[in-house]
Order: sequence, then C-alpha cells, then structure tokens
Amino acid sequence: MDWAAVQLSPAFGFTVVGLVIVFGPLVAERLRLPGLLGLLMFGAVIGPNMLDVLPRFTGLQAVGSIGVLYLIFLAGLQLDLETFVRYRVISGGFGLLTSVIPMALGTGVALLLDIDLRPALLIGSFWASFTLIAYPTVAKYGLTKTRPVAAIVGASAITDGVSLVVLALIVGAETGDASGARLVFDIALGFAVLGVYCFVVVPAIARWFFTGLGQERTLRYMLVFSRLASSAVGAELVGVEPLIGAFFVGVGLNRLVPNASPLMAVTDFFGNAFFIPTFLVSVGLLFDPEVMVEWSTIRLALGFVAALIAGKAIAAWITGRIFGLATAEVGLLFSMSVAQAAATLAATVIGFDIGLYGSDVVNAVMVVVAVSLIVTSIGTNRFAPAIPPPVEERRRPGETILVPVLADLDGLADVLRLGRDLAEPAGGFVQPLVPVTSSTGADLTEARTKQADVDRVLGELGGDAETMLRLDRSVSTGLHQAAIEVDASLLLLGWPGPNDIRARLVGATYTEIVAATSVPVAVAALHPGDRGRVVVYSAGRELVPGYLPTMALALDLASTLARHQEQALVIGPLAPSELEEAGLTTPPTAEHRDGDADLEAWVAAVTRPGDVVVVPIHDPSIGPAAIRVYASGRSVLAVSQNPETSPAAVVSPMNLPVGRSMGA
Repeated sequence: MDWAAVQLSPAFGFTVVGLVIVFGPLVAERLRLPGLLGLLMFGAVIGPNMLDVLPRFTGLQAVGSIGVLYLIFLAGLQLDLETFVRYRVISGGFGLLTSVIPMALGTGVALLLDIDLRPALLIGSFWASFTLIAYPTVAKYGLTKTRPVAAIVGASAITDGVSLVVLALIVGAETGDASGARLVFDIALGFAVLGVYCFVVVPAIARWFFTGLGQERTLRYMLVFSRLASSAVGAELVGVEPLIGAFFVGVGLNRLVPNASPLMAVTDFFGNAFFIPTFLVSVGLLFDPEVMVEWSTIRLALGFVAALIAGKAIAAWITGRIFGLATAEVGLLFSMSVAQAAATLAATVIGFDIGLYGSDVVNAVMVVVAVSLIVTSIGTNRFAPAIPPPVEERRRPGETILVPVLADLDGLADVLRLGRDLAEPAGGFVQPLVPVTSSTGADLTEARTKQADVDRVLGELGGDAETMLRLDRSVSTGLHQAAIEVDASLLLLGWPGPNDIRARLVGATYTEIVAATSVPVAVAALHPGDRGRVVVYSAGRELVPGYLPTMALALDLASTLARHQEQALVIGPLAPSELEEAGLTTPPTAEHRDGDADLEAWVAAVTRPGDVVVVPIHDPSIGPAAIRVYASGRSVLAVSQNPETSPAAVVSPMNLPVGRSMGA
C-alpha cells in the first residue's frame, strides 16, 4: 500500500477531517476550552509537522478557502443592523477605539520586532477585529439587550470593516503594480463597483428569484451560496480582496435572510458543520512545534499578546469613561472584544500565502488566538454575573410574526405581504399557521391541502417559512400554544368582511383570541391595491393609563410600516407632544393632524381611500367604528393586547369572528 498516495486521497483526507470536526470540539469543551480551539489543536496534531497523518492537500485547501469566505460572509449576514442603528453612538465610538488602538500597538510591536512595514501593518490589523465567541454566554445571563453587549455587537461590524480594508490595501500593495495614490484610487473604485454589485444587484436578483423560481429551499440556498462565490470572484476582478466581497454580500442579503428563518438555519448549518471547521483544521495544519519553541516565535507571541490585551483594555476603559459604564460593564467590553478567531485567522493565512511573513508569525498568531479565547472565556464568566439584567423591554413586534390561516385563502397574500413588511426592518420573519380542531381524516386532509397552498402563496411573495399545522381543542388555545412554540412577537390575523355571514360560522372571535394569548394581536382588514399613507388614530383627548401599552404597539407598527414603504406617517388627533408627556415616543418625521376626537370623523377628515389606518383597540365603541372605517375604503390594522399579560391594556369586546384571512 502506497501510504503517500492514500494521504493525498480526498476520501481519506475528508475522513480524517470529519473525525476532527466531530471529536475536536468535544475534547476541547471537556477541557473547558472553546470548541474551535479543539479544531486548531487536532489540526496541528494530525498535520505534517507532528503526526503527519494529513498533509495540506489540494482538496482540503480548496474547501478551506471557501470556509474562510463563509466565515466572513456569515458575519455580514448575521449582523444585527437594527441594534447597530439603535446603539450607533456607543457602537461607533467603541468600534473605532477597539480597532485603532490595538492596531497601532500591534503595528508598533511588530516594527520593534524587526518586521517590515507592510507585514507589520497587516499584523497590527489582526488585533483590530474580534469574534463574538462569548455571545452565547452573555445570552445565558440575559444580557443581550444591555448597552455594553449591544455596543459590542454593533462594534463588530466596524472592526471587521477596518480589518478588511487594511487587508485589501496591504494585499493590493503587495501583489499589484500600482502604488501610492494610484493604489488607493484603484481600491476605492473597486470597493464602489463591488458595493453596487453586493448591495444593489445581488439583493435585486435574490428578491426576484425568491418571489419567482426559487420556491424550494435547496434552490434558495444554492442562490445564496452562488452569490457568495460570485462576490469573491467579482472582488478579484476589481482588484479587491475576496473577503471584502464575502462580507459585503452578507450585509447585502442581511434583510432577505432573517436570522430566525429556515433559510438562515440551512446557511448557518452548512457553514458551521463543514466549511468553517474545515478551514480551521487547515489552519491547524500550519502549526509547527519546532518553530514554536524558537525564540523568534516566542517573542513574537509575547509581543502580540501584550499589544492585543493592552489595546483592547485601553479601548474598553476609554469607552467606559466616555459613556459612564460601570466597572463590570467595562470588564465585559474588554473580555468579549479580546477574542480573536474569524478575521484574524483569515487574514493570517492570506498574508502567509502571499509571502508577507513566515511560519513563525503564523504560529505566534495561533498562540495569540488560543490565549485570547481563554481570556475571553474567563473574563466573560467573571463579569457577566455582576451585571444586572435589563428591565424587560417590549420586543420588536416584527421579530417573529405568527399568521394564522383560519378559513379560505382570499386576501391571504395581502396579509402575508403586510407581515413581511413589518418583519423585514426588524430582521424577523413570518410564520404561517393552519389551526385544526378535529383529527378526522377528512379535516386533516383539508388542512394539509391548505398548508401546501399557503406555502405556495408565501413562496410567491419571497417568504421563507414552512407553514405549521396545529391540532388543538380550540382555535384560540391552538394559537396560544403555537405562539409559545415559535416565540412569536406578534399575532397577525386577517379580518373578515363585515357582511360575510360564512365568517361568523367558523373560527373564534377576535376577543377570544386576544384573551387566550400573551402575544400582542393585530387584525388586518386590507383593501387590494397600492397602500397610501400610514395613519395612527391616537384616541380621544384623554389617555387612559391602561391604554398606553396598546398605543405604544400601534405607534411601533405604524412607524415600521411607514419606514418600510417610505410613506408619510400621520398621527392624530392627539399631538406628538401630548403622547410624549405620557411616555410615548413618535418619529420626528411624523405629521400631526388635529381634529374631531371621534374615530370616523377624524379619519374622514384627514385620510383618503387606500390609506392604512392603525387603530389601538381600548374602548368597546372603537370596534364597530373601525369596521365602518374599513367600509369607507380605508384599510384597517386594529391592535390590542391581553390585559393579563399587559395589565394596562383593555380588550374591546368587538366580537368579530375571525374566519377568513382578510376581508375584500
């Protein structure tokens, strides 16, 4: 048997890699180390410099090159844009500080250790970025909504961007013919062309495909994967490092692949199950114990560790002083931002492959990665318990929208489209549900047929979800249990037309559903055609205390819908200042319309057919009035909450049966 030939066999190579992917993280976790360290360690053990079980064969390098692109792609795809915007000041401040300071220190240390300027700048950029490996830990402590964690999540986009820009400049200078101003111009032009492709062309292609040909999830994933590959190719064509293309296209597809969607689950699975672990194993193969014990490597590792820890600590301390953070919060900023893995390893391998430095730098960086992950683990578990969890905030309604389909499919597309418009800005998704109250064969067959029809309608709209089938003793209890299972943030119901007798013979009443669930409820009665302005009816001249949560929900939904549709938001008859006195915030761009406190009179005076009128239900008289508003040609979105789970809300006894998806 020719052992050398067996080693080069792709089947043998991926057999070994598969075993490492399975057992490496398990062993590391038993040693209370991050799982990815297990991949690096086992990769080193089986590599050509230790046991020589597996060389860096062509197939492994090819998959590893995809893995590094996938790593950066997922960073852009999973970026919480809403959190970044909300905490943009502290995220931006910390992001710049934790990029610039460690990069400056790292570059300085590299120069002091006799490394040339270009590789020194690249090495310095390694420490600009960080990997959110400790995020599951802070999630366990319920700290994901705290200011320091939100700042860290937002800052990760900035640090990745800074690191990738420096990488692009250094690689361009090293491998290209241009220099100086010409180099900067060429790279800037490449960035612009690549940005248009990733932020404009790719999302347009994806929207078209998702709403047309791509009804199967396999096809959707292949489109996403092919766009990742095409962005890397496009980056090379315009003279930019492919990692930039991967990150850009991830951000470009961010809204189209929500974090909680099935498509994201598939995308994340392939990355974390195969491509990314394979890349980490391939990096581990570069580890050389003989090089590691050399003084040149040891001093590099010590210098890099010192630069990283000092830089991240100084950045966290300055941020804490500027924004008034507590000691534990500063400690958490440092602990989470010191972790090095994704961008660092990617850039390290690229620099090594183009000959900027030797194996001593690669091995020193691997030591830094290991030390940083250990420091992150210890620090996060030390500081996270000392930070009190935030007062529970009301969730963004668009995070997970549950849409029950209770009768025929008339108007369902309009309700699902509304759900999509509410979910997309929050990075959420729409989950349709077909409730069943009878287990007879005929009823289940009918329900499954409806389930397939709903999937078809959702697919035509570009949605990515599998319609649930829920069997329970009643519609209301079934919706309640389903809302718990999917962790729904909003229950969106279609509203039957006022003259639909059939609708009164099926399903449950609106009041029953609101009373049965702990999730905010919105009931949509939508007229076909283009939507006009978004209008919020802000009740009469007095704000009943119990009404405030419902009004807050109405303002949130209306603001989201108006922003998504780029439509004017009209509020009245109460002025924004009156709402703010009650603790309710309104967008500064909202238009105020005074007038009669009566719903019908006010709507008739300030709206026109096609407008969407958002009505907070807090008074028994509002229900019938909302029906008449719909009859006048205005679409209606009525919102309410369970008074037991939101004590301030009062449910209206509208007694509207919910039997169809929407009234037309």
